Amino acid sequence: MAFEKVILDLQEKVLSLEETVHHLNQRVSELEQQVNEENVELKKDSTHKSKINGTAKKVDMISSIQDILSSRLPNEVIRKASREEGSGVIIANGERQLKICLRGSGYYGKDDVSKRMKYTGFSSLTKDTIEDRNGQMKYDFFIFAVSRSNDPNKPKFDFFIFNQEQFKKLLSQKKPSGKSSMYYFYFGETTSGHYIDDRERTKNLLVDDEYNNWNGVVEYFEN
Repeated sequence: MAFEKVILDLQEKVLSLEETVHHLNQRVSELEQQVNEENVELKKDSTHKSKINGTAKKVDMISSIQDILSSRLPNEVIRKASREEGSGVIIANGERQLKICLRGSGYYGKDDVSKRMKYTGFSSLTKDTIEDRNGQMKYDFFIFAVSRSNDPNKPKFDFFIFNQEQFKKLLSQKKPSGKSSMYYFYFGETTSGHYIDDRERTKNLLVDDEYNNWNGVVEYFEN
């Protein structure tokens, strides 16, 4: 009996060590992946520093959305969502509501992005922000605003607008990072005039249809 107890104790210790090694290896992989994913192709100049331009204040983004949609949805209220509502944007008419997740950023100019890009923004979302515990998306639309103006008093945004199906398709081609399962997005314009998510450099994630796709928002709400 004593011998069997020793064997069981050893087995438990081995299993515990294997689990610890597994977690350590997983953490190392996460850190390596994070370092690789955070690299941005810059000029081969050791004195060059990456610079983000423009500003993306939520009040300016929401004001811009209100200006764009007020004539197309004249009977709807377009407002900032409360924290309980998800801190994005709400479009409402009576009991009917459309929930929008809104993220914004400045932009990296041509000197700070990959060769195929004119500019990109930089945004991120955790998996928990995107969906609930049952895997259902928390928002009807996901909108990413990229500020293209260096004048804080005259904001100018490019919007990348996704309904749930479009966003699911995009996420299926991306891999979340770290314990928080963070997704990163580099929306911008290519040198050939297309719009893509440049985060996955080995892929061509076209988002031409989602660029300033306000028709999708209006049609969804009206239907």
